[in-house]
Amino acid sequence: MSEQPKPAFGPGSFVWFELCSKDHKAAQAFYSKVLGWKFEPWGPPGAYWMIKAGDKGVGGLMDCNTPEWGELPSMWSYYIDVENINEAAARVPAMGAKVMHPPTDIPEVGRFAPIQDPAGAFVNIMTLKQHATEAPCAEPGHFLWVELMSRDFKRAKAFYSELIGWKTMDMPMPEMVYTLFQNQHGNAGGGMQMPPQVPAEVPSHWMGYIHVADIDKTLKAVETAGGKILMPAMDVPNVGRMAAIMDPTGATVSLMTPQMPA
Repeated sequence: MSEQPKPAFGPGSFVWFELCSKDHKAAQAFYSKVLGWKFEPWGPPGAYWMIKAGDKGVGGLMDCNTPEWGELPSMWSYYIDVENINEAAARVPAMGAKVMHPPTDIPEVGRFAPIQDPAGAFVNIMTLKQHATEAPCAEPGHFLWVELMSRDFKRAKAFYSELIGWKTMDMPMPEMVYTLFQNQHGNAGGGMQMPPQVPAEVPSHWMGYIHVADIDKTLKAVETAGGKILMPAMDVPNVGRMAAIMDPTGATVSLMTPQMPA
């Protein structure tokens, strides 16, 4: 992750964060207790909910038990804004990646398609009816960062640079090189080669980081509410303190208390 990154917005930025859950009731109970989120029904009854932190939108919760999308596990997924979803999706196969479902309209919102990059990570590309014109909310309860952990980062980096138009900036570190993905406004996210100590069964994946005011206090709430701590809290110099968790339905996500500027 970067040192106090300036967040991206508009095409080339992450614009939506979505939890697909096999047990939406358990998911709502967990995140309400741990993060104070509220869930408001949207669309057909019992299928989708808007997630809010206070009166501001965070993302969405979808019931995974739907025949339209097949058998899906509980998981968090992330949406990248692109200028033209149809054009972008048409280019994906020739770049060694897969379009998992044809571009689909979301009424009054936009059009999206889930894809799998050449190294195996899943992500959504989306064209909004109206692109964002300002940086996203960075308050507690909102996503601060999205990060790619890839089994073939060199190939994935080239893919996203070409498809999304991201510029990249490499940040050499003692044991690795961390890469920032950038659009014209700032940092959209980051990525790195999967560390060798990660178990072989863990696939390439995107991981989101949710801002929490006190990560150690939040991790206690995670366990009390039936979640699991996958990676204990650790400090990253000039960035903050972070941990990875799994909710009671099996979806994984990271939490972060960012380091405040001096």
